Amino acid sequence: MGAVRKGWLLLVVFALWSLAGCAPQISAPPVHSVAYYAAQIHPPVVAPVAPVVSPPISAATLAQPVRIVVSTTSHLLRIYRGDILLATYPVAIGFNGSAPRRIRGDDVTPVGHYHIGWILYGTQYGPFMGLTYPNKDNAEWGLKEGIITHRQYKAIVDAIDAGQTPPQNTPLGGEIGIHGMGPQFSDDPDSKVFPGRWTAGCVALSNWNAQQVAALVQVGTPVEIVGEVRGYRRNLDPKAELAWTKYQHRHTGATDKLSPNTGRGALSPVKYGQNLEHQKPGSPAKETDMDALLTKLGKAGKP
Repeated sequence: MGAVRKGWLLLVVFALWSLAGCAPQISAPPVHSVAYYAAQIHPPVVAPVAPVVSPPISAATLAQPVRIVVSTTSHLLRIYRGDILLATYPVAIGFNGSAPRRIRGDDVTPVGHYHIGWILYGTQYGPFMGLTYPNKDNAEWGLKEGIITHRQYKAIVDAIDAGQTPPQNTPLGGEIGIHGMGPQFSDDPDSKVFPGRWTAGCVALSNWNAQQVAALVQVGTPVEIVGEVRGYRRNLDPKAELAWTKYQHRHTGATDKLSPNTGRGALSPVKYGQNLEHQKPGSPAKETDMDALLTKLGKAGKP
């Protein structure tokens, strides 16, 4: 038995020695970086994508005039040539929203069909594209409500029939236009208009966008303002409410005198390219849309 045990022990020792001698010959699998394995992955086959081609604009479309549509609901100004949309810009509107009827001082953007009546460059808002407000509908309403006189109504209608900008100094108000934000704000293409409702009735864009619009339009370009606000008369501020009450209760026998705040002695259509109001030397500066905005923001007098 002792001899058998010795034999088995020798056999085990020999087996272990054999395995130890083979171990150095077994190689471990190589280990590589993630980049190595990533490089072994073939890129997927991607089908080519057809380039996006804008629909061709016909010669007939190019011959059509540019027109502007302003939505006071979505606060967007869209420029069309025929039915082709050329550009869309965000805008701000009057502090008291928009309405189909307005009077001087109510800070309402008029809804209706107008045209570019004049274009002024280098104003405090950059290019100012004045609208032919009031139109005939505005004048008829103003006459019916006793807000304007027969003489003022006739002056408005005669100017429109003659293809001119109507008087801007009646109680219906005037000097409503499309303009930029002014030098207080950037002219950078990426700049945005101060959003919301803050103007005295005008349609405001960023300075850059106002320049782009001015480059596309001319005197006579149609401008359609849409987006009536229901119950708009309830939104008037106290100053405008007082003016509205005053005109509502005007006596039927009122004379054809102009508003004492106009500083003019006669009604006349506006001549294109001229400033609409000339300030007398030493008179206080007229409050602007931007002044009103800064005042409402509590920043009056600040740069």
